[in-house]
Amino acid sequence: MFFLKEYKARKIKAPNNFTNRRRIMFSNNKNLIFLLDKRFSWMKKFIKGKKTIVELGSGNGCIKKIINNKKIILTDIIKYPWIDKKVDMLKINLEKKYKKKVDVFIINHSLHHCANPALTLNRISSYLKKNGYILINEPETSFFLKFIQVVLDDENWSLKANVFNRKNIFNPKNPWISNTAVAQLLFKNEKKFHKNFPQYKIIENKLSEFFIFLNSGGVNSSFFHVKLNFFFLKLLNLIDNVLIFFLPNIFALNRTTILKKINETK
Repeated sequence: MFFLKEYKARKIKAPNNFTNRRRIMFSNNKNLIFLLDKRFSWMKKFIKGKKTIVELGSGNGCIKKIINNKKIILTDIIKYPWIDKKVDMLKINLEKKYKKKVDVFIINHSLHHCANPALTLNRISSYLKKNGYILINEPETSFFLKFIQVVLDDENWSLKANVFNRKNIFNPKNPWISNTAVAQLLFKNEKKFHKNFPQYKIIENKLSEFFIFLNSGGVNSSFFHVKLNFFFLKLLNLIDNVLIFFLPNIFALNRTTILKKINETK
């Protein structure tokens, strides 16, 4: 399984974002809160004092559980009641008033649902201010992520996809189709990324999450977990960091990437 380059789930599963939102927003699950805090709290320093912040593919809107910032504009291809704007990530159909006016874009575990991530990153650039940021969390296609996806028949991955040629890497008609290898393909080779996207600079590119995700109780689904207090959750996170430091291709389940716009696109 470690050597598999592709996997296609037998059935595309759509999460129930109404149920998941209620479960997350009113959760007293310390494990889940700890995980969400790890995913979002670091973003606060990048959005502090910023005027225009747009999250793409907000889904259940769980960012609001951690970051209580009214300036974050939640967008999604489906207009849930908590979503501020209906935006197709493939088209980035924001109004003209946002052209070169957005300070920060946030993409949390949604870029892998975009059929043409390279095109999306280019279109984002036309809305992002110079020196603006794109803050990204995405799945990392390690051995254990592959294992989980096969066992649960959860999502697709393809390490063969060409994410730089501006062509769709899967059918965009279903918003739940995905390729969880997208972030790895885009960002692992930083030199290749910068060659294809000279308008951006990767200023952070790190791997995280193993036990803290597996024992979180689930973000887009609910599953069994062992309840822990924050002391043991911090200890678990420390163990994750050690495992990922020595064996990233085995254990890492999340990639965090920060892009800074340094040039205007031609």
